[in-house]
Amino acid sequence: MCGIAGIVHVETSGRVPEGILRAMADSIRHRGPDGEGLWLSEDGRVGLAHRRLAIVDLSDAARQPMTNGDETIWVTYNGEVYNFLELRTELEGKGHRFRSRSDTEVLVHLYQEMGDEMVWRLDGDFGFGLWDHRRRRLLLARDRIGVKPVYYTEAQGVFIFASEIQALLCHPAVSRELDEESLYHYLTYLVVPPPKTLLKGIYKLPAGGVLTLDLGRSYRGVGISRFWEPLPGRIKPDLKDLDGQFEALFRQAVKKRLMSDVPVGTLFSGGVDSLLNTACFQELIAPERVRTYHVSISGAPHDIDEREWSRQLARKLGTEHHEVVITEHDLLTTAEALAGQQGEPVSDPVAVPIYFVTRLARQSGTTVLHAGEGADEIFCGYDNYRQVLRYHSRFWQPLQRLPSLVSWLAFQATRGTKTSRGQKIADALRRCALGQELFMSGAIAYYENEKAQILAPDFRRRFRALDSFDVVSDLYRRIEERCPDATLLQKITFIELQLRLPELLLMRVDKMAMANGVEVRVPFLDRDLVDFALSVDQGFKLRNGVSKEPVKRFASRFLAADDVYRPKVGFGVPIRDWFNSELGSHLRNLALEDRAFAETYFNFDLLQRRLSRRTRTVNEAFQLWVIYNLLNWRRGLLSPGPAF
Repeated sequence: MCGIAGIVHVETSGRVPEGILRAMADSIRHRGPDGEGLWLSEDGRVGLAHRRLAIVDLSDAARQPMTNGDETIWVTYNGEVYNFLELRTELEGKGHRFRSRSDTEVLVHLYQEMGDEMVWRLDGDFGFGLWDHRRRRLLLARDRIGVKPVYYTEAQGVFIFASEIQALLCHPAVSRELDEESLYHYLTYLVVPPPKTLLKGIYKLPAGGVLTLDLGRSYRGVGISRFWEPLPGRIKPDLKDLDGQFEALFRQAVKKRLMSDVPVGTLFSGGVDSLLNTACFQELIAPERVRTYHVSISGAPHDIDEREWSRQLARKLGTEHHEVVITEHDLLTTAEALAGQQGEPVSDPVAVPIYFVTRLARQSGTTVLHAGEGADEIFCGYDNYRQVLRYHSRFWQPLQRLPSLVSWLAFQATRGTKTSRGQKIADALRRCALGQELFMSGAIAYYENEKAQILAPDFRRRFRALDSFDVVSDLYRRIEERCPDATLLQKITFIELQLRLPELLLMRVDKMAMANGVEVRVPFLDRDLVDFALSVDQGFKLRNGVSKEPVKRFASRFLAADDVYRPKVGFGVPIRDWFNSELGSHLRNLALEDRAFAETYFNFDLLQRRLSRRTRTVNEAFQLWVIYNLLNWRRGLLSPGPAF
């Protein structure tokens, strides 16, 4: 994994300032501490920059930006292409000659053969910018699942792209103006839904997205398309041996991700996903030992502290186990820096432990880590998925036939409750009466009813026509058009793999790990495994009424069933306890320090009242965290200097 950046002057008179391009690369130095590179076109209209994290082919031959033999194609690239050796052999058979052992070089030669269609052939996690000098054309691409981020903007006749927002902000043409509509949706989804960000005019390429910018003819703006979406039915699994196919695909996914010339380890929470990931890894490299990394929270309740449990499993698997313990003080002393590192708020508190455990890995000499992200999304591992499936058929569909009754119930529920649970029920009834779907996302901070309370009256009035369900209604519409027979679970998965998974879960991992110069790979989100998971029946995923049963069944080949079929704990932090300690005071001070902003967008008095008493529920603390992270991000955004 690396850091990429680029500038294209769409007006013929413009030239790329080398100093600004270098500043962009320097702002993302953490993504690539092993080297840098810049390239400027002869006419000065195009510039590409790169920060290198050396993982495959550590030699200078793999430096970027990289070109083909006649220097007509240039690329700055972030990520890994796991099938690059296969593609290289194919290209060599067509006469292409290579100067390095890197996967980067495959991109320029594959583009020569296939043009934009090359992205279909790439099995990996990537974000890249490729300049075709002959056609005077830029191609930006982000991998299928969205493991690697790509941001872009256009301002004052200049198109700019990078791995992180702070690189874009190095250019004086780029504004730091807040996008208020995006803020409204951020409060619901903990992150701004793509393609927007929290800064007006700055966008992120969606997962499986391609952007083209053509200067070869009269410039008419960029073109954006999707080369892949998580649609069911791309393959036809062998129904007689689904377990065998899953096991073979997962083993292959882990094996692919061992591709490295530097040490590789695993993030090891003690849950079944990291357990299976580590067990297959260990099986492949035996007699060597996998390096496992675990993070725990000092003073965390027993129900979320898996420190001792992870130690026991590591001993059983025979790994080289490493641990780090963090405290509330660690959070408070790093919160602003971590919020700034996100580029835009990615408000999952789990980002904090991810930062510290990846820092531990880097300090102990491990540059690449495997993680278990994606298993719950593609194999129905969350309890709320099962609840939605159950409630949808039993209650939701019958109630939607009685909109007047449901509207009355929603009104009464809104008037009659002040609890968070009651507000969520009232909001669900409101959406039911409007004919909306029950499911919105696997992680929601503020539903519409709750936002109506926390938002400043004027802001709420100006955006009263907005409804954050509209974000997912477009996704429902798209899968229903493409796959009219899609089941509810397939629709849920389609939504999660385009919103929560890439923009929240994978983004938090990317930003926190890359702050430490660590690459994270996700075997459960392998191209072939995802296609398989999207195509198998719901009954396979919930076999015998057990969530994520195929994963657990496979994991029980390596450890006892009692170690595997245990209640899901989840990777969490004691956020309620933190807000009842120093964190609550810290948020109060942040709001007072930036009072003009806080009063513009939030019900300031209500926020202060909530912070003046003990935080009663985890959900309330979760909602406060979304505001806390936003204010920390604001402080970093307004700090002196060209970037965070």
